[in-house]
Amino acid sequence: MEHLFTELYNDVYGNFILQKLLEYGTDDMKEIIGKRLHSDTASLSRMVYGCRVIQKAFDELSKKDVANLISTFKGNVLLCLYDRHGNHVIQKSITILSSMAKEARESGDDDLCSFFLSSLDPIIDEIVRSVEDLSQHSYGCRAVQRILEHCIEPQKTKILDSIIACQKKLLEDQYGNYVVQNVMTCGRQSDRDAIFKSITVNNSVVKFSTQKQASNVVEAMLRLGDANQRQKIVQQMLDCFCVDQHYETESAVVSMSKNAYANYVVKTALEVLEEGQQRDQLYSELLSNLAELVRFCCFLCMHISHLVGMV
Repeated sequence: MEHLFTELYNDVYGNFILQKLLEYGTDDMKEIIGKRLHSDTASLSRMVYGCRVIQKAFDELSKKDVANLISTFKGNVLLCLYDRHGNHVIQKSITILSSMAKEARESGDDDLCSFFLSSLDPIIDEIVRSVEDLSQHSYGCRAVQRILEHCIEPQKTKILDSIIACQKKLLEDQYGNYVVQNVMTCGRQSDRDAIFKSITVNNSVVKFSTQKQASNVVEAMLRLGDANQRQKIVQQMLDCFCVDQHYETESAVVSMSKNAYANYVVKTALEVLEEGQQRDQLYSELLSNLAELVRFCCFLCMHISHLVGMV
C-alpha cells in the first residue's frame, strides 16, 4: 500500500484512486493513507494533484485526524501560501478547522474546541507574523480573508489587530484593498473606525477616491460605515475643490465625477446617502454641472437622471 501510494498521489489519474479510497475505503486503508499524508503534508500540498488528495482527506478522515494532519503545517505555512496549489490547502485548513471549533464551542465542548484551535494556531500565528506581506500577495490575501470570514475568538482578534496595524499600507494595494474591505465586513466597529480615520484624515477622501485600489475602500466605507461616517465622507466631497486641466478651480464632486475611479464613489454616495439636506446638496452640485459632466461620464449622468426621476 505504501509503494502504491507513492506512485499514485501526484499522478494525473492515480490521485483519483486515492481520493476514492479515502471516500469508500476501509478504516485501515484510510489510516494508512492518513499516516502517509501526515509525513509529507507540505510537499504534497504543493503538488498539482497531491493537493487534491490532501483536501479530500480533510473531508473524509475523522475530525481529530484532520486536526492532527493540519497541525503538521507548522513551519511550512508560508511555503504553502506562496504556492499556486498549496494556498488552496491552507485556505481549506482554515475553513474546516474553524468550522469544527465553532461547532464544538456551540455544543459546549470547550476541551474539543481548544484542541481544534490549538491545531490551527500554527497556521494563524505564521500568517499574523507576515500579514502585511501576505495581504499584498495574490495568494496570501486569500488566506487572510478566510481567517476573517471563518475564524472564531481569540484567533479572529489576532488577525484583525495585525491588519489594522498596517491597514494604511494596504489601502492602495491591488490585493491589500480587498483585505481592508473584508475587515469592514467581518470586523469590529473599532476596525471600521480606524479605516474611516485613515481615509478621511487631512481631507484625503478625494485623493483616495481617484486611486484605482483605494477608491474601492472608500466605496465600501460608504456602504458599510454608519450614517455619521457616510455624511462626513460626503461633506469632504462637497467642501473640497480641485484644479482642472485648465488650472481652474472646480468642485471636488464635479472633478471626481469626471475621474475614471472616483465617479464610482460619487455613484455609491448617491445610492446610499440618507434623504436630507446633504443629499439634496450633492444632487444640486451635480445637476448644476450636468452639461459639463455629460462630456466625461455619460453613465454617471444616466444614473443621476434615473435617481432624480425616482425622487
